Amino acid sequence: MSKITGQQKTDSHFSKIASKYKELRTTDTDHIQHIKNQLSKKSQIVMADIGCGDGRYSIELLKCLEDSSYLHCIDFNESMIKHLKKYLISQDILNFCAAPGDASKLPLESDTMDYIVTFNAIHHFDIQKFLAEVYECLKEDGRAFIYTRLRNQNSRNIWGQYFPLFSEMEDRLFEFDELQYAIKKADMKIIHTNVFGHNRTSSLTDLVNKAKNKHYSTFDLYSESEFKKSLKVFKQNITDNFDDMENIQWQDENILIEIGK
Repeated sequence: MSKITGQQKTDSHFSKIASKYKELRTTDTDHIQHIKNQLSKKSQIVMADIGCGDGRYSIELLKCLEDSSYLHCIDFNESMIKHLKKYLISQDILNFCAAPGDASKLPLESDTMDYIVTFNAIHHFDIQKFLAEVYECLKEDGRAFIYTRLRNQNSRNIWGQYFPLFSEMEDRLFEFDELQYAIKKADMKIIHTNVFGHNRTSSLTDLVNKAKNKHYSTFDLYSESEFKKSLKVFKQNITDNFDDMENIQWQDENILIEIGK
């Protein structure tokens, strides 16, 4: 029997949750507004959203664009692409195309993209191959935006602080200096960085449901016994550290990196 690869396991995870992904994840839009402010005033912008998932950020991007602009939606997972198409068409959005594709070999023509974006997905890519593809596909004055959480940011959120092994399990995330090195190695440069803090409030019941439904793919890295044990400790940690189980508050952090040639 062949061994299941990490990529296959990740693909299986996203196939399982594709139909409910929007409900499991919080869709922040402050970084989308920031990107909108950086977009050129051209009426016909061509963009690509890599690792687009079910389209929860794609639709926010499309709201920022003129109808004459166009968005290429690309994701490795075919189930996510199917739900994205259904979702965008239900919103009467037609100026997009969506196709399964590998971030290491983008199905885009050279020198055709004004902007390339990726949201909360870079840790699933071979970053050096992805950046080489970005360099190839961007126009000379094009820009790419990478939105992600760093390892240190991940360790400070409610899961990193109180859910056993969460930070240790999630070893795919980068630190800023690692991203900086990879970008430089790809003959690209960082134009600007922004850190976004998002204040969260949730009940313990909702947090437990999110973990059980594996709203972060990190939870899929646990064995069944590890997860059950860690979830039990998590509930106790929350009970010990918060007074109101209906009003648990914390902050999530993400970074947005704008890069160019």
